[in-house]
Amino acid sequence: MTQKINIRPTTGVYATYKNLRYEPWTAIAEFVDNSTQSFFDYQDDLKKLQDFKKLVVEVTYEQKLDGNDVLTIKDNAFGMELEDFERAIKIDKPPVKTSGRNEFGMGLKTAACWFGSYWTLVSTQLGSDMKYIASVNVDRISKTHEDYVDYDIEEAGINEHFTILTITNLNKKITGGKTIGKVKSLLASIYREDLRRGDISIIYNGIELFYEEVEIFKEVLPDGTTREWKTDIDIVVEHEGQTLPVKGFVAIRQKGSVSDAGLALLRRNRVIIGGVEQNYRPKEIFGNSNDFPYQRVFGELHMDDWKVTQAKDNFDWHNGGLEEKFIEKLLPLIQDLIKKSEKIRVRQKANSSDIIGQAVNELKQAGIVENTQVTIVEEDNEVESKSETVNTLIVDTDDDTSVVIEGPKTSDVRLDRNGIHYNFRVNFDENSTQWVLIKKEGDLFRITLNMKHPFFRPLIDDSKFIAVMTKFVFSMAIAEIESTVMSPDNRIDPSDIRMKMNSLLEESLKLKEE
Repeated sequence: MTQKINIRPTTGVYATYKNLRYEPWTAIAEFVDNSTQSFFDYQDDLKKLQDFKKLVVEVTYEQKLDGNDVLTIKDNAFGMELEDFERAIKIDKPPVKTSGRNEFGMGLKTAACWFGSYWTLVSTQLGSDMKYIASVNVDRISKTHEDYVDYDIEEAGINEHFTILTITNLNKKITGGKTIGKVKSLLASIYREDLRRGDISIIYNGIELFYEEVEIFKEVLPDGTTREWKTDIDIVVEHEGQTLPVKGFVAIRQKGSVSDAGLALLRRNRVIIGGVEQNYRPKEIFGNSNDFPYQRVFGELHMDDWKVTQAKDNFDWHNGGLEEKFIEKLLPLIQDLIKKSEKIRVRQKANSSDIIGQAVNELKQAGIVENTQVTIVEEDNEVESKSETVNTLIVDTDDDTSVVIEGPKTSDVRLDRNGIHYNFRVNFDENSTQWVLIKKEGDLFRITLNMKHPFFRPLIDDSKFIAVMTKFVFSMAIAEIESTVMSPDNRIDPSDIRMKMNSLLEESLKLKEE
C-alpha cells in the first residue's frame, strides 16, 4: 500500500546536502548515532528478547564493476513506527528527545544525501506488524520540487525490529586501502565507549571493529613503587552564564606517536574530536609536532553539556573565547605531565649478534671477504642473551639516548680475504677509554669496540650508525693487517693504511651501486 510523506517546504535543499562538510567516517557516524540512540532509548525492551544479545550495526560497502557502488547500513535496534519514520525523511522534523546523539534530527537525511543521490529507508519497530519503505530520489525532487515522497507499508512480524538504509548513485565513494582503513579506525575511535562496554558491535564489510587501548607510561620510583603517569580531570568552565563540566583523564603514552597522541573530546560517550591524526592538540598545551608533549601526552575528556556543530565533528566554541577558557582551565592541572613528557627519551635497542652478522654479511656480499662464520663466545662469565627484535624501543628518563646494545658482548668472526684466513674476537665494551682497539694475540686479532665513545654523540642514538660503524671497524682492521703483511720489514708507511682503507670502502660501495 503506497502512501505519501509531505516533505514541504524545501525540497530543493536535499540536493545541496552533497556539499556539506562531511568526511566518510563522520557521515557514517550519523547513521550509527541513530542506531545507537534507538538502542539506548529501548534497551530494556530489547534485552528482554531471547534472541537479542547486543546491538549490531553493519556497514557494508559494495564496489561494483560498473562503478555503481552501494553503501548499506543495517541495525537490529528498536526500529521506527510511522511518526519516527516520517521524521527521519523530512527536513523540518527534529526528534522529540534532543538529549541523545541524534539531537538535531538532520543526520540521516543530510549524510544520506551527501553520500548519494538515491537512498532507500526500510524499518519496522519491535511490537509492530507494519514495515515502512521509502525511497528518496534527490536529483528528481530537486528538479521537480515535488512535495511528497511515496512510501509503502508491508506486513511485518511483531518480533521483527530493524532499520536498513541503502544508498546508491554515490557522490562520495569509499575506495582505496588508506581510506577504508581510516574509516574503520575512526569509527572504532568515535564509538570507543560503546565498544568497550561490549553491548554494541559495529561491523564494517564483515569485520568487527575494535578500539586499541593505549598503554600508559609507568615509572619505577627510587622507593620501589610504581607511578602511573595519569591525572584525573574534573573541572567546570563558566561561560556566559553556563556551567560546563569536563571530566576524564590526561596521561603520558608508554610509546610516543605523532599521529595518535593528543586528546579525544567526547560528548554523550561519543567522540566529537579525536582519532588517528584527528586528536585535539592545541599549541598552548602540546607545542609543535616535533615537541615531546605532542608525541606523548594523550587523554579522554567528556564534555556532555558543551554545544557541538551540526555535523558533530567539532565543538561550537570559537566565539566568545570559550575554547581559550577551556585551555586555561586545563593547562595548570597537567603541567607535571607536560614536563615529564619532555624528559622521556626513546632509546633504540639492537642485538650485538645481529650487528656483527650484518656487518660481516655486507662485506661478503660486496666481495671483500668470503667463507665467513660468526660464533657467540661466553667470556669472563658472560651470560649469553638473545633478542629477536632489532630496533625495538625502550623508554628511558635520563639523558642517555644512545642505542641499547643487547645480547652477547663477545663474538668470534672467521673469514677469508685474498687467500688469507683471519680470526677476530670482537668485544663490545662501553667502559673502554678508546673508541676501538685492535690487538694481535697469536693468530687471533682481538677487536675491542666502544660504540658509546663521547666523540660519536649524537650518532649513537641511531642503531643504523652502529651497524655501519661495525662494518667500518672490520674494514679498518683488515686494512691494518694487510698493510703489515705487505710490508717487507713490518714497518707501515703512514699512507699505507689510508690507501688500503680507501680501497676497501670503494669495494664496499660497489654493492650499493649495483
